[in-house]
Amino acid sequence: VDFASLPWNMNLPDEVNYVHLTTTGEWTAEHYDPASDTGSLFDSVYKYSDTSLPIYPSTTSLNYGTTIWEGLKCFRKKDGTPVVFRPDRNFARFVRGA
Repeated sequence: VDFASLPWNMNLPDEVNYVHLTTTGEWTAEHYDPASDTGSLFDSVYKYSDTSLPIYPSTTSLNYGTTIWEGLKCFRKKDGTPVVFRPDRNFARFVRGA
């Protein structure tokens, strides 16, 4: 397989970011407050080229398929408004995976 020619951004790790946020309970405004667009979520975004995704070999989702791996494409428009690309299709994939 010629991985360099594949059409997704994993070939360009400088352009790939991920969120690694661990919660111990409910999701709250401390994690993300939509009214102020702030929260600890923003401190949990990492560039894949700087820090690879920390997954342990004993992760149950790898061994037993107990996790749904799904991502959203999110970006900001020129005016700063946040946009999520096709969230309805993301939700449909999530439901099919569950």
